[in-house]
Amino acid sequence: MMTIPAEFHFLRPDWFFGLIPLLIAVSLLRWRRLQRSNWSSVIDQQLLPYLLDDRSTRSARWPSLLLLLGGLLAITALAGPTWQQLPTPVFRNDAALVIVLDLSRSMNATDIKPSRIERARFKIIDILKQRQEGQAALVAYSGDAFVITPLTDDSDTIINQLNVLKPSIMPSRGSNASRGLMRAVQLFKQAGLQKGSILLISDG
Repeated sequence: MMTIPAEFHFLRPDWFFGLIPLLIAVSLLRWRRLQRSNWSSVIDQQLLPYLLDDRSTRSARWPSLLLLLGGLLAITALAGPTWQQLPTPVFRNDAALVIVLDLSRSMNATDIKPSRIERARFKIIDILKQRQEGQAALVAYSGDAFVITPLTDDSDTIINQLNVLKPSIMPSRGSNASRGLMRAVQLFKQAGLQKGSILLISDG
């Protein structure tokens, strides 16, 4: 018993629909041959050897057989048989999110316990853990904006970076949210994305 490898498949299986017109054409040829052979029932038996050549009747079978065989080979070739299994592209959700975090000095305030920056960290972690798919990035700003993490599928990388983010590491003072938003848009463009979401977390 012959077994077909699991990798064997056809690249263009729709070509097998061509079997329908092929079978119709073969059937028409066979029908014409049968019509010819039916004359033997109405022609006088004594004249039959002279009017119908038995050899030509037998040879009339070959065109239909050749048409069927040639058509099957051609359709099979066009369908693209192959043993090489190509990787199937997995659906990818490109719903990108850039989180823009305010790291101005006012985020150190403790009017919200334990502090504004700590609460912001908790909120970002909750959001990232709830996202099932899609890329995310993190931008921090004060007087200027900086990319902390570019767009990535690895949310854990962003969460790990959050632990070291605090206003004291920023090289300039201020709270220029527009700079943060501009950097977020740049990340979308660099990734070749036409759309995305920006989440601005600020106390201003």
